[in-house]
Amino acid sequence: MKTTTLAALAAFTVLLACGEDEPERQSARITGGGLCGDPRLQGQAIGFVDGPGQCGIGNAVELWSIGGVSLGGGATVDCKAARAMANWMDSGMARAAAEDGRRVTEVEVAVTYACRNRYGRAGGRLSEHALGNAVDITGFRFADGGRISVLDDWASSRFLRKVHSSACGPFSTVLGPEYNAAHRDHFHFDVASGYSSGPFCR
Repeated sequence: MKTTTLAALAAFTVLLACGEDEPERQSARITGGGLCGDPRLQGQAIGFVDGPGQCGIGNAVELWSIGGVSLGGGATVDCKAARAMANWMDSGMARAAAEDGRRVTEVEVAVTYACRNRYGRAGGRLSEHALGNAVDITGFRFADGGRISVLDDWASSRFLRKVHSSACGPFSTVLGPEYNAAHRDHFHFDVASGYSSGPFCR
């Protein structure tokens, strides 16, 4: 009884230290608290990200991990992209690793939110990264200490090919090394809308 009382007092003290307007946010940080309505997402809500220009995110979150799998580099995306990441990692990625007798502990994230045009050009269409809809992934780390990178292992890794193909569905755009030279070292996944014929996966 005494131990329970002390634990409760300690938790209450932490909440007070966070300030009157912080308890809900602190709870989300500690438990994963259902960011975007999905308990698999661990991180914090950011809310509206304003520009500059046409860039921005309406309902942004900063993700640190998904389902206990770390996101190396973190990820700032909108809720739709966050849920797509969770669905892909939960199904396709985890299944591909299990088939090799492995477990992914970290997904290496290169780019998420970035206010720029496609391919960083001065003109042209706005990148899905500029809207919080996209994530670029360069590699994966495993519980056994191993690592696989898109740049070095694409040609020989059955795992990479499986996780790439399994992203087609959870994401509406899936690009990899065989699409063009600009993607030789990473996967680009996004949740862009407007494809009448279904996901675009290359």
